[in-house]
Amino acid sequence: MMKNIISIICLLLSMCFVACHDDDSEEKGPQLAFSELIYTLDAEEPLKVEIRVTEPVSANTSVKFNVRGAAVQGEEYELSADEFVIPAGESTASITVTPKNNFEDGKTIKLELYPIDGYALGEYNFTLIEVLTKGQLICSFQEENYVLPGEVEIRMDAKDANTGKYFSASTDTKVPFIVGEHSTAIEHVHYEFVDNPDKMFVIPAKKSYGTIKIRFLKWEEGKTTLFLLVPDGNDRILPGDVDQTEIYIKGMTTPDRLEGKWIFKELTSMDYVKNNAWYGGEEIANMPENNLPTDMLEFVNGGTRLKVHATGDMAKYFRDADVTFLKEQLVYLYEFGGIGRPPQVTVSMMNLSQANVNFSGVNEKLRSVQVGFRLLEDNETLEVTVFDYEPTDFLYNTYRDLAAWSGEGEFPMEMHMIRYHFAKVK
Repeated sequence: MMKNIISIICLLLSMCFVACHDDDSEEKGPQLAFSELIYTLDAEEPLKVEIRVTEPVSANTSVKFNVRGAAVQGEEYELSADEFVIPAGESTASITVTPKNNFEDGKTIKLELYPIDGYALGEYNFTLIEVLTKGQLICSFQEENYVLPGEVEIRMDAKDANTGKYFSASTDTKVPFIVGEHSTAIEHVHYEFVDNPDKMFVIPAKKSYGTIKIRFLKWEEGKTTLFLLVPDGNDRILPGDVDQTEIYIKGMTTPDRLEGKWIFKELTSMDYVKNNAWYGGEEIANMPENNLPTDMLEFVNGGTRLKVHATGDMAKYFRDADVTFLKEQLVYLYEFGGIGRPPQVTVSMMNLSQANVNFSGVNEKLRSVQVGFRLLEDNETLEVTVFDYEPTDFLYNTYRDLAAWSGEGEFPMEMHMIRYHFAKVK
């Protein structure tokens, strides 16, 4: 309706200007005018407004204009310049109008050209810009809690406040977030936002959510909590159900955090491995489940050297070895799967310079192995996952079949992992 009214008014005014200025244009020279009488400023996308003259200018020519209208410059929109500059030899020039906090409906911008010597104002000596409004967004974090090992991705979802449906825009949309004052972790000391100095979620065009990445820098006792908040009081952003998320700065399980002695606590995966063995009978009769409360792993030299103090079944695999951090990797906790997909956790893959991959007291095949290490939330429990092994005393038929199908770099026994928990010796 508003656009129709604007069109009628402009049509009547343009007819008047044609009648009034027709004779003047012949006397004053080339005509100068806007290229269009009516523009529409999209809610999200910048608009290019153009003027033109009826013949190329001989020198750089500045054309001033007056700004009127209900829309407020600096608040609801920005102009890239306060004048048009037509380059020498050209006949057109443009400026850009960028939408900002354009939330109120029915606003327009009117640009009026000032006369300049040697040119007659043409038919479109002013232009009207209809400002389309941005809809308010209801924004929520996808999760109430996250854990930051080495790097974590945080997601924010957006819905249209008017319809309640998931948001979708034609251009990228930025949504700010705030670091909560109750955070104990310090930015640039314990963590950093990856390539995000302005602290913004960017919702890509045609999407309904945006993500940011946070990278671990340093673990420090008492400095492990980070709160992120949806801003309150923003003209466009409204907090949703999950308006705050808490991130636990767990940090990577690096060798230096392993230094010390770790006593055997439990073997968590044995029931799962037995129940999912491909063959029964003797295959599961000699599982390496007889470990002693005195069995211990000791890490020295800043965690870069492993010393094994064990007489239980774990001594059939572990050997004194050098320890090297390789990478972080997601692994499944198959033993806690139940119905549906098992939970995933991030472990630190370490290279041990040697282990007996036959996991046997009789057969020995020493080589370097990859083992997963994970400090649990209490930092007093160490989880060790062994899936790089070639058993000869148990699951040997299972290993034979899986190895025949496995590709290079894969661990045939990945789904038949031996997972230990150790307690820190204080």
